[in-house]
Amino acid sequence: MKRKLLYIALSASMLLSSCASMLDTNPAGDSVSDEQLSDLIRKDPDMVLAPMMQGALVYMHNGYRSSNTDNRGFMLWNLGMDLQGNDMVLSATTNWFADQYMFENLRQQTAAYTADKWYDLYKIVYKSNQILDLIPEDAEGAALIYKAQAMTYRALAYYYLMCIYQDDYMHGGKDKPGVPLYLTVEGAKGRTPSTEVFAQIIADLQEAVALFEGEGYDPAEDPTDIDQTVANIILARAALTAGEYTVAANAAAAVINSGCYSLMDETEYTTSGFLDASLPETIWAYVWEMSTTLGRSSFAGFVSYTMIAEGQSNNSSGNIYPCIDERLYNQIPDSDYRKANFMAEADDEVGSPAYATLKFDTPTFNEDEIFMRLSEAYLLKAEAEARGGNDAAAQQTLYDLVSVRDSQYAKPSATGSALLDEIFLQSRIELWGEGHEWFTNKRFNVGVDRTSSANHTRRLVVPAGKDFTYQIPLSIELNSNPYINAEDQNPL
Repeated sequence: MKRKLLYIALSASMLLSSCASMLDTNPAGDSVSDEQLSDLIRKDPDMVLAPMMQGALVYMHNGYRSSNTDNRGFMLWNLGMDLQGNDMVLSATTNWFADQYMFENLRQQTAAYTADKWYDLYKIVYKSNQILDLIPEDAEGAALIYKAQAMTYRALAYYYLMCIYQDDYMHGGKDKPGVPLYLTVEGAKGRTPSTEVFAQIIADLQEAVALFEGEGYDPAEDPTDIDQTVANIILARAALTAGEYTVAANAAAAVINSGCYSLMDETEYTTSGFLDASLPETIWAYVWEMSTTLGRSSFAGFVSYTMIAEGQSNNSSGNIYPCIDERLYNQIPDSDYRKANFMAEADDEVGSPAYATLKFDTPTFNEDEIFMRLSEAYLLKAEAEARGGNDAAAQQTLYDLVSVRDSQYAKPSATGSALLDEIFLQSRIELWGEGHEWFTNKRFNVGVDRTSSANHTRRLVVPAGKDFTYQIPLSIELNSNPYINAEDQNPL
């Protein structure tokens, strides 16, 4: 729950084991029974579940399958996905993320990259199920908050797994096999139908929201917690992907109307570096602590303009800058203050190219990481409303966001596909570099075409479709799971 509980709970290190039968509860080494553990959770759920939940959430910041520098934590997982799009440019192709940017060694079953994503996300599923398996069915009070948090966390992982390892739901994926669905810590299983996986994701998130609200949980107290607004953002994403547009719009609206967050003003947007959990839009974040720092391997260590310019970044060779695609930059009006987060011209003094980003600028690695923020809720709500046929509502929702960024922005009058195109454009501008483009492109059935770009260093075309669906990894899944064989594999 709240971070202060961690300091109480850490004294209960005996409770960090995954299996009740292995828990030592006193110096004599006696084991505690499942029944005794359930009683303890009923009496003091914080003692048992706080360290487990905190450990699970730290994995969002520093988790990885292998020791690769470019795969440590959620923000770097998302950065690698963003680079497989149209809007983010690497100024050279010799740094850690070159394979992702060049579409090499990514989705085939023997690639380490596809194994990394599978492992990372199923690790979250496993950690969530560990917690859920311990909570007794008749639990009350604080234990229900932990249940809601674990269900939300697991749903996030399954949403990502379904997006990465199956075709988009509304573009052919609905009737195909999904990923193995584990609702408890158990042995291997085969692929679960996509319809069942998405139904479980949505049901779990709806139950989680109800539990948070039923217990009166305060989402404004600590940005590091999973709460009902986090659950509603994931619910909006999943429901929108699965064509449940009313559910998606209502979930996003609940975040906007929660009263917990407000849109950043121009100063906050253009000078914060988007690396401060105290910003008014922050829904969910990691707050930097020395005990969990990643140093140069942090997200900031790859994207900060200042650190790259000063030679302090984690680029493997030279000053390699993440940049915005010139084509997208040119679609941002001069009256839109979001344009200030990118350099219009090269800086020969430090060797930075034109269109280098200042969005995540910071002089130090020791920064917070924002996983979710309020702007996404507006964009999800507008898209759900437009796809559900409520163009007027979508026009107003989009205007409510973009008019804050651009004082000259006119309320859209477009409808249908033209309105969706405007929502898509504003999503690309607003959420650039925050880990959304790959997923938004897939939902909109948009491939990659960099051939007309003036500044992409790797110009290529990757059509929408199967090339954005990863294969199930051979090394860590097919070779060890008897219920998934070669015939169950996604096509190469």
